[in-house]
Amino acid sequence: MKVNLDEAIRRAIRTDGRSLYRLAKDSGVNSAILGRFMKNERGLTLETASRLCQALGLDLRKVW
Repeated sequence: MKVNLDEAIRRAIRTDGRSLYRLAKDSGVNSAILGRFMKNERGLTLETASRLCQALGLDLRKVW
């Protein structure tokens, strides 16, 4: 099953256990941006996705 990047990050956030506020602080991502992303109101830039992946312990890499 193929999962897109946004959905993979949303799943990881839901299972992480931290509040969105705490994750925003830990990742350096604006909490309003993170909240809108989780409500599926916006996507993420690659830089923001990278910061979240790092904070969540995920590997962000290109797969061919």
